[in-house]
Amino acid sequence: MAEDEDLNLFVQWRHAAPGRWKFCPLCQAPLTNHDWDGKSRRFCPQCGFVYWERPLPATAGIIYDAAKQNILLVTRRYPPSVGGYTLPGGGIEFGESVQGALLREVFEETGLQVVIDGQLGTWSTPSNETLITFFVTHPVGGSLKPGTDAMETTWVNVHQAPRLAFSVHQKVVQLFLAQLALDQLE
Repeated sequence: MAEDEDLNLFVQWRHAAPGRWKFCPLCQAPLTNHDWDGKSRRFCPQCGFVYWERPLPATAGIIYDAAKQNILLVTRRYPPSVGGYTLPGGGIEFGESVQGALLREVFEETGLQVVIDGQLGTWSTPSNETLITFFVTHPVGGSLKPGTDAMETTWVNVHQAPRLAFSVHQKVVQLFLAQLALDQLE
């Protein structure tokens, strides 16, 4: 299977296209199309359910060891980009704060407990289907070990970090490097 096909299957699993919604998740009646604000949306004429297609919220963190100038990367176990390096992070669960999701995801993927030092910002993935809020953190406890969705965890010098699997992660690390350079000027 080609990488694009593999990614496409993963994307469909994560966020089904509106045309794949055949029945209402609330009352199981057949869905129809209805126009709202110039966009066709899946609609249930029986109960009024509307499938509002929205991006998925996620969070990721730069875990920074300032004394060694290292950041922690994880190697992905699951698609997309199996085997690629990324920053620890993942989806925000219903009922979680963005910060709480980051702390949970970091612990699940790395075994580390971290403190959030600041928020770098929120960016869309190139497909605009996921919004990721990035934070800078530092470790305060736990035992470093890859979680169920990470093949390994690796400390790397922030100035010599390998290419990351996701372009938005790569850009955030570059932004962090620029921020470090500015901090040294002060």
